[in-house]
Parts: sequence; structure tokens; C-alpha cells
Amino acid sequence: MKNRSGEQRHYWDMLLAMEQEEDYFLERWSVRMEQAGYLEHTTAKRADCLLALSDFLAPMREHRDRGLANPDFPWLIRHEGEWGRPQIESARRHRMRGITADMYIGCFKTFIHSLVDVIEKLDGSYESKVQARRHVKLYGDALEVLFVRDWTRILPDLAAQKLDEANRLLTLEKCRYENILDASSELILVVGGDGRVTKANRAVQAVLEGRDVIGAPIWDVLSMEGQSMEDLLKYYPEGTSCEMNPFDEAVIYRMQINSIGSVSMASDEYMLMLSNITAHAAQRETLERVVSERTEALRREKEQLEEMNITLRNVLQSIDREREQLLGEVSAKVNNLVLPALERIENEDDAAIRKGYLTVAKDQLARLAPGSGGSDPLLLKLTHMETRVAQFIQAGHPSKEIAETLNISLETVQTHRKNIRRKLGLHGKSVSLYAHLKTLGLTA
Repeated sequence: MKNRSGEQRHYWDMLLAMEQEEDYFLERWSVRMEQAGYLEHTTAKRADCLLALSDFLAPMREHRDRGLANPDFPWLIRHEGEWGRPQIESARRHRMRGITADMYIGCFKTFIHSLVDVIEKLDGSYESKVQARRHVKLYGDALEVLFVRDWTRILPDLAAQKLDEANRLLTLEKCRYENILDASSELILVVGGDGRVTKANRAVQAVLEGRDVIGAPIWDVLSMEGQSMEDLLKYYPEGTSCEMNPFDEAVIYRMQINSIGSVSMASDEYMLMLSNITAHAAQRETLERVVSERTEALRREKEQLEEMNITLRNVLQSIDREREQLLGEVSAKVNNLVLPALERIENEDDAAIRKGYLTVAKDQLARLAPGSGGSDPLLLKLTHMETRVAQFIQAGHPSKEIAETLNISLETVQTHRKNIRRKLGLHGKSVSLYAHLKTLGLTA
């Protein structure tokens, strides 16, 4: 008794787990439909198939929750209104759309077989799978009886009226979608599994100026790579956009391929949509050109800044060398002249001699202090800019480098050099301005 109860719990776990196997269920139902020859006639979408699975399993769960885990066949027939209404109404709608009784019952049997395939895939003992299969077939057999009884009782009275209404609605819906496609500015082409065009909207006809493309290979119509849909999808994968200009070099389109089979199980067709993006492409090209020009300008500016940095580094290095040289000269003068003079002053008794030594020491100290009495007073006549130019000349920089560093023209530098020579009293080319400035106390 315990084993039977355990098996019952186990097979119920399997039934409850069937909804978790959606992908495998859809795969097996497609296979079963194809084996029975119904797949090419169906218009069922993925959502429709999953709803059918949910509607079939829902009464089982409800009966189990109510304590009716194992209802018998007569009970299911007598209480059709309590559990089978969604399936019966779905069967009636299909019959009203023109589906024959044989075809609907055949499709329903493939549905039951696909559920059995799912049961076989699930983990479980042989006994549990047997009970699960029996339970599915029990409800399936009961629904077949209820379908036929509903069709026999009600369908004849409604058939003519509903069928006319259904056909009218289908015609209106078909026209509506065709109008939507024709009203779209996008180029829309539908191709079959063999790659030949089966449908083209009005926008395509306008671009092709009336040339008939129905039945033509899509790779010829759009000048695409490949000679089959298999080859085509290698170059242009589903859902991936690419740019092309198949009709006019000046007109650019964004093209994307999508499978209609992802919406309708029975369709092996593909839809190609081409959007005119010529204006966007032109704007993108303009932006890319502007970015390129600005990048080039920044690159040139960077080179100029790097050159200025090099010049400034050279100037600073020259200043450092001059400072080291100056320190060396100061140290030499202090050690060789000033300190010996001080020592002699300290040791000399003669006041006149001491005064001579003191004069020498003062003179040497004055010369060590830039801008002091040891400097040439003529330097005070120079303007600020002339003083800066004189500093660069004293540091050994050529006129061209001085012009670049001070951001003035070469002619202006030459004018400053002439003024400096005139104010310092240098006449003729025999005296070097550089050599003269080196002897003065000009601050570098």
C-alpha cells in the first residue's frame, strides 16, 4: 500500500513537472505534427501551443487539489462543464474557422503523443511513467468524446453563420495587414525557404519601378552574397542589421532578416526589412569628418606644445649650467682673491697697504653681487624686453630660438639686438654682443 502511494506521488510529481519542459514539448509536438502531415497546415504560434499545454494540465491539478486525483472516464464525461470548457470552446473555434473534424482530432492526438514523449524524458520509475501516461490518455480520450458531442449538438446550427463571419473577419484582417505593409515606407520582402520572393510591399515596387520580383531569388534582387538561404544566413545572420546599397550607390539601407517561423510554427519563410538611412549615414559621415579634423588639430597643437616644452627644458638646463658655472666662479674668486685679501689685511700693519687690500676685496665682492656696483651702469638703460633678450643672448641662445620662446618675430629680435648694442656703446661688428654681455653683471 505504501509502495502504491509512493508511486502515485511520484507520477503526480512527473505530471506537475511537465510544464517545466516547454521547449522539449514544442519540439516533440512539431515532430509529431510533421509525422502526421499537419505541420504545414497549422498557423499555431508558440504562445498558442503553450496555452494549450497549460489548459490541458490545469484540470488535473484542480481535481487533485479537490481530492479527485483519479477520476474515472464516466465522471469526466458527466462533469464536462466543471473542467473541459476551455478545450471544448477552443475546438469549436477551430471548427468554425474551417478546420475539419478529422484534422482537429488528428492534431489533438499528436498533442497527446507529445505529452507522452515528455513523460518518457522525465526521471521516474517504469510504473510511475505508466500511471502518468494512463492519466494523460484518460483526459485526452474524454476530451475527444466531448469535442465530438459538442460538434454534433451545437455546430450544425451555428456553422453557416459562424463560418461566414469567420471568413469575413479573416478577409478583413488579411486586408488590414496588407494595408499596413503597403503604407509602410520600409521595404519589406517575404521569401520562402528556397530563398525566392513570395511577397513584396508597395514600397519595394516603387523603388524597383514596377519590376516584378515575385519568384526571383532574393540574393539576385538585393545583390547579396550566397546562392541559397543557408549561405545567405551565414553572411547575414537572423536579427543582425547590416548596411547595403542594392539599388543605387547614393541610397543606403539598413537590412535585417527575421524568421517568420518564430511566430508561426508552420512557416519556413523569412521577412527582410530595409530602412532608408541615407540621411543618417550622411550625418554620421559629417560627424566623423569633424571628429577627424578636430583630432588632427589637437595632434598638431600637442606637437607644438611638445616642441615648446623641449625649448623650455633646454632653457632651464642652460640656466642650471650657468648657475653652476657662476657658483664655481664665485667660489674661485672668494677662495683666490677675497679670502687671501682678507688674510693679508689681518696680517698687514701698514694702514695704506691694508686700505689697498680692502679696496681689492670690496671690488671683488661687488663683482660677485649681480646688479650691484660691480655691474655696468649702462645696463640700466635697457627696456624690460631688451633686458630679457639680452639674458637669452648671454645664455647663448640664437635669435630664432629667442623669437619662438618669447613668441615674437625674428625681425623684432634683430631690432632689440641693435638697440642693446647701441645703448651699451658697442659699434661695429668687431665686438661680440655675446662676449660683452658675459663680462657684465647681468642677471641670467
